[in-house]
Amino acid sequence: MPTDLSRRDVLRLGLVVAGAAGLAACTTASNGSPTPTDPGGPEDPDRALRAEIGRDESRLVALYAAAAAVLTGAVASRVAAVGARHDAYRQAIDPDGLATASATASGTPGASTAATEPALPPVTASTAVRVLTAAETAAATARATQAASAVDPSLARVVVLAGAGAASAAAVLATGRAR
Repeated sequence: MPTDLSRRDVLRLGLVVAGAAGLAACTTASNGSPTPTDPGGPEDPDRALRAEIGRDESRLVALYAAAAAVLTGAVASRVAAVGARHDAYRQAIDPDGLATASATASGTPGASTAATEPALPPVTASTAVRVLTAAETAAATARATQAASAVDPSLARVVVLAGAGAASAAAVLATGRAR
């Protein structure tokens, strides 16, 4: 997956994500009325999606925390701020902590830590930037697909915002403007 996104690539991704949100916003119940949801509740048709994105966003938060620990000065502050933004997306998408609950309930060894530990802990500043760029690019791509599968239009909009934020962060990291 390329990590050198151009401004044009970011804008194209934004159009794809916006189109996906429009498609999700048109989703209705079989009787033609909008599908009501209790975000995260047992009847929420997006419950599994919320948990999936919550795990993804938690992983990004952990990656940013690990990166901020090896970076210095203003760069570390900017990286920490982006990590906080991912935490805000996680809270908006998965307000009830479904990601944590499903990982703990699954009983899978390591499942409860998978959502919070970075896949590759950044060791140097350049490694940290490469890991973050790849993670943001993957997140932007995933959010486009996830937004299109959301039943709740409000969830789709937040997922679109998270995807656009990830694409923007990937572009900034790839161009070196974060350093």
